[in-house]
Amino acid sequence: MPSLEALLGHSEIPADDRFVLDVMQRVRRERLRRRFILLAFGLVGAAFAAFGLVQLSGPIEALFTRLPATSMMQGVLLAAGGIAFYTWFMGDDLGLSA
Repeated sequence: MPSLEALLGHSEIPADDRFVLDVMQRVRRERLRRRFILLAFGLVGAAFAAFGLVQLSGPIEALFTRLPATSMMQGVLLAAGGIAFYTWFMGDDLGLSA
């Protein structure tokens, strides 16, 4: 009965590093493909965001020009207070210790 080391051992000695070089070349090619896909989808997403920004710029401008300054200040203060309360309430999650 063969021993475990004999079963798990690799009896064939590779002649050169061609296999390793081929694998690394494929890994590089897949990384390049992944970067290209991420770049393409990122550009498509940026284009959709720019299109949405152009579509919404009119209503957002009308919102800011119609509201009086006091209402705008109150809205900003309410939002800042909500963020401050959330940060204080969820303060346990902000620890910097690892």
